[in-house]
Amino acid sequence: MKNATEFTKRFKTFRRKMPSTDIATSKHGATGEVIYSYLLWNATTKQAKTAYKKLINASVDLNEIRVNVVSETVVLIGANYPQAFERAKRLRSVLNAIYLREHSLEVSSLDGAGKREIREYYETLNGITPFVCNRVIALQYGVAAMPVDDRTLAALITNNLIHEDADIEETVSWLGRQVKADEVCDVHARIHAWVSLQPLRTISNPTTKKVPKKTTATSANGKKKTAKKTATKKKATVTKKKKKK
Repeated sequence: MKNATEFTKRFKTFRRKMPSTDIATSKHGATGEVIYSYLLWNATTKQAKTAYKKLINASVDLNEIRVNVVSETVVLIGANYPQAFERAKRLRSVLNAIYLREHSLEVSSLDGAGKREIREYYETLNGITPFVCNRVIALQYGVAAMPVDDRTLAALITNNLIHEDADIEETVSWLGRQVKADEVCDVHARIHAWVSLQPLRTISNPTTKKVPKKTTATSANGKKKTAKKTATKKKATVTKKKKKK
């Protein structure tokens, strides 16, 4: 990250001012954590808790949430929920991906697995986002992975805590160097509590490179052609003058 030393100093100061908050793992295991993390992604803790309660109360078990069509989930969490349709669609994809691997929604194949295997398992689930993946493996398996979503990134940039050119992947990596492995869950909870209090802002993708327009290239070629024609005319004029002499 650009100016990493300066931002490291700012983040240390920021950590001392972050609000205190508690964090608890889901009572419904790893899959329950996946569901809650998807509701927390780009949303506030209050919104996620309310939506999670609605989903659980309206379902016999977690599998019923999996088989819900996207529109049913949207109705349950509320059509005005941030990114409601995309959220419901991704959640359904992830739950189905788990079901295809486990033949149930209990992630038993990771019993006794190493942290690398755990990370790979969740990173390769269809529909997963970095925030959901990192939050689940951090809270449920103790993997040192900092959850960062678009809202968190925007808040950090707006408050000049990371460089404006940073993207989510770069921010996750940089935060991982600032926070000890056993502090990840606590710092995540405190950062998210802080983000929930920030004005909602969006940022354009800072990693998107501007591609030169074809018209510019054509224009440049045109100028070259014009210059060539001018040079040819000058040469012809000089030749004519020599002949007259």
